[in-house]
Amino acid sequence: MMQDVLDRSAVISAFDVSRETLARLDAILAVLDDWRGRVNLIGPREWPMIWHRHVADSLQLMAHIEGARRVVDLGSGAGFPGLILAAALPEGAHVTLIESVGKKCAFLRAAIEAAELPAKVCQARIESVQLEGIEAVTARALAPLPKLLELSAKWLESGAIGVFPKGENLEEELTVAKQRWTLATEVTPSRTSPTGRVLVVSEAKRRDV
Repeated sequence: MMQDVLDRSAVISAFDVSRETLARLDAILAVLDDWRGRVNLIGPREWPMIWHRHVADSLQLMAHIEGARRVVDLGSGAGFPGLILAAALPEGAHVTLIESVGKKCAFLRAAIEAAELPAKVCQARIESVQLEGIEAVTARALAPLPKLLELSAKWLESGAIGVFPKGENLEEELTVAKQRWTLATEVTPSRTSPTGRVLVVSEAKRRDV
């Protein structure tokens, strides 16, 4: 428990979390704590590290979506990063969380209500969802980059940026992806993992193959 408190304090300090945002984050995690025993959202060993492994890992994406007002989070699951971004984004922004599993959608809706987040849940397969005006696409631990580009193509090709936390296989995934895509990307080190990176895709166009 003490380690969890220390992690919370460190995250608040590192990301300069406002009181309003902190209240939303605490509300989200309270709902997650209530639901995690009934729905497969996160593993039991992850809970003591929730602030570092999940909250901070999501908050670091804020630096890359600054200015975006309409965000879509793909395969939202336990709400990372979608719920966390909805809690931290400035007034006027909105996050749509796409998730196909009904029980996870029920959790996401409960968290949105409890934390009064500017967000909505879309229960559907990503391929079937049509959303206009999206400015940023996020996804965490959803799929390798080539598949991720296919899933997010309708928004990336319309001018949205993609902001994707990735692991140590990023270079390999980029090599494969560039066989089918012309990409403009930026890679920055993760603030929460020594082997992690954040990939920002500012342009994506399919190659003629």
